[in-house]
Amino acid sequence: MRRSIPQLAAALFAIGALSSALGSAAPPYQARASEPLTGLTSAIPEVTLDRRPDRILLSTPTAVLSPAPTVKPAPTRSPRAAPTLRPIPVPVIAAQEVALFNLDTGRFLWQSNTRAARAPASLTKIFTAMVAVDLIGINTTVTVPASITQLPTDSTFMGLTPGERLTVRELLYGVFLNSGNDAAEALAAASTSRSTFIAAMNAKAARLGLRGTHFLNPTGLDAPGHYSSAYDLALAAGYLESHYSALVTIAATPAITIPATTTHKAFALVNINKLLHTYPGTYGLKTGWTEAALGCLITTSRRGGHRLLAVVLGSPNGTAFTEMPKVLDYGFELLGVLPRPS
Repeated sequence: MRRSIPQLAAALFAIGALSSALGSAAPPYQARASEPLTGLTSAIPEVTLDRRPDRILLSTPTAVLSPAPTVKPAPTRSPRAAPTLRPIPVPVIAAQEVALFNLDTGRFLWQSNTRAARAPASLTKIFTAMVAVDLIGINTTVTVPASITQLPTDSTFMGLTPGERLTVRELLYGVFLNSGNDAAEALAAASTSRSTFIAAMNAKAARLGLRGTHFLNPTGLDAPGHYSSAYDLALAAGYLESHYSALVTIAATPAITIPATTTHKAFALVNINKLLHTYPGTYGLKTGWTEAALGCLITTSRRGGHRLLAVVLGSPNGTAFTEMPKVLDYGFELLGVLPRPS
């Protein structure tokens, strides 16, 4: 026992000397407070866990052969049928200006030289009628002026006598049915003055955006500086159609008898618009003729749920009433409405 103690002490002394030697050989190291301790973790081997479930094969899959694709023969294209619709020829018209207007869409279907300024004859009176309703009112009673006696003898007349008193509505029947110049002058004189009335006609045209129209009288008698165009008249007539239902009704009247009253005699009026009697579907609108203007016509017609408005200016030799049906037939054919009713 005594011998082993000195040996144990010598061993411990040797281990201590060895530790001191090793410690002096390595550089001093101070651990930082923020530095993680890696000694233990580096000693632990990293284990990667696979969280996917094990694949369990219920049976051994067998290869399945897909059927061979069936190749279909390319379809045989049958030859395309030739179109059966023939082009619709534009009618040959002798009138100087032609305008064809779709009242349902507000679009022109055909125009031929429609912007040239021409004498409009009594087509002027659609402005006379609109302005009279605007300024005076349709039920106002007016006095026929003495100035009607100064109208040319070849004018169209309602048959008025100076001093008679009629309503604006009664005078408008004379304007549209007989195209009476005397009725137009009576309406113009019923305003503040005739010149004021004519100025209102020009202002009406300007408000409608009609740059090719200017009036010097309410009748449409030829005068230098009195002009319009088929384009402007078509737009103006379309405006009348949509804003003056009373005028549309009056223009569509084939004939009327205005009974006598204490202020005027009786009037038997027959519409001189022949198409009201000869072209089915026609319900207006205005006729006109002078030596300078030749035949002029605004026509409104309906067929197959469609409404058309056409204007012809400068139709020679009284052909306006024979050319207008060609224009309207062309328009209805463009819309697919055939044939013309008998």
